[in-house]
Amino acid sequence: MVAMDVTNVDSNYLNYSTGLLVSILLRYPEVGTISCCQKQQALILKFLVTKDCKFEGLKTKLTQALEMFHKIEGRKMRLFSIEKQEQELDLLVITRDLGSITQNEMNLIVEIIKNDLEKQLIVDDSNLMEEEIVFQEETINHMLAAIRSNGTEKNITALRDDGRVLVFNG
Repeated sequence: MVAMDVTNVDSNYLNYSTGLLVSILLRYPEVGTISCCQKQQALILKFLVTKDCKFEGLKTKLTQALEMFHKIEGRKMRLFSIEKQEQELDLLVITRDLGSITQNEMNLIVEIIKNDLEKQLIVDDSNLMEEEIVFQEETINHMLAAIRSNGTEKNITALRDDGRVLVFNG
């Protein structure tokens, strides 16, 4: 993957995707890495968790909650998956289609994971003020609307690194 200089990118869609990923990482310190996948037109959220994470119960709870959420919202999920990738620190990977995911759904996902995993979830330090949280949520809504109508042209990934957000393409 190659690090991008966001100020020199030709495509508005790539800027929307980049803005979306950065805003999500700023708003949700629980998310460790996030990607936009061009082939699937999907958003991939990765959460760092400890080895003793009770995955199956969380998977069931999250699946039921999102199905009910979308039923209430009158939307259909084209793509939803949740898996655990085992490594030194395990990853909880949630894949959602860009066409139906909303900022409110991201709030729901993060809150369920936070409440269910508590100390098993590895969270970055964050001290955003309330105004900044609201601004990031509005930015997420705006970027999602732009991507929902136009899709994403490239695969990009954003991750946290020592208090910074790094964005890579490829």
